[in-house]
Amino acid sequence: MMKKVITLLMLLVSLATANAKCDWSTLKLQQSSQRNYYKWYVSGKVLDDTCVDYMFMVYDFQTKKVDTLYSSKGVCEVQFNTKGKYKMYLKVWNRCEKCDTTLYREVIIQYFNKVSFNKTAKSCKNFYYEMTPQTTVKGDTCYSYYYYIYSSKFFDNLTKGEWDSITINQLYAFYDFPESDLDTFHESRLFNYTYPKNGRYLIISQVFNWCNTQDTFAISKVTIDCNSSGIKDIVKNENIKVIGYYDMIGRKVDYMEFDVPYIVVYNNGKRQKVVKVK
Repeated sequence: MMKKVITLLMLLVSLATANAKCDWSTLKLQQSSQRNYYKWYVSGKVLDDTCVDYMFMVYDFQTKKVDTLYSSKGVCEVQFNTKGKYKMYLKVWNRCEKCDTTLYREVIIQYFNKVSFNKTAKSCKNFYYEMTPQTTVKGDTCYSYYYYIYSSKFFDNLTKGEWDSITINQLYAFYDFPESDLDTFHESRLFNYTYPKNGRYLIISQVFNWCNTQDTFAISKVTIDCNSSGIKDIVKNENIKVIGYYDMIGRKVDYMEFDVPYIVVYNNGKRQKVVKVK
């Protein structure tokens, strides 16, 4: 029993000695905000220490989930688009001295106007977008609507799993949204856009309420791949003539409409066949 107590005391002393090697007295977590946009950044002497790393985490009290945002610069930016309570954690650790510490701040987002964001595929590359606030203040004159579409090598270099799983908060942490990546900007509630080429895109829809000086953002990830349906291979391999493309309820659609289960109707000289293309 005495041996176990001595071992425990030695462990506590070693932990205390390890943390004593790190001086966290000047460490601060600074915060600035504008509407629903928040920025956190580390200040203090630790910024000059190349052994120190930072990790930011946002805890959502509504969903009980944590978003982890890694940062080597000690800076984190988050756009909140749902009202409620959040907690921002900062973990700082020193790889050389093997010690760490944690700071946190609470964030309460008071109000957001709920906005429905709908998209309709006209063809593989052409989409029709529409934003509609569910509530209004003093009529629609309070609102302005904006669309931003970004394409980037950063998106294309991600694996499919990384692209599918990356969260909006992580995008804000890892991607700087440079003007050079902005494909197009549109100021209107309704927007029809034809993507110029295959690839991965971010479409950001913004609703700004001038009466409440608040804005709501919605970000959608879009993948354009107009050569993956297998339609061309079917036509080539079976030596057939396509006479039409139809959806599952028999409506004729344009070639390669996005995210629609296709039925290809063709004629091989004897009779019609129906092929579902996945």
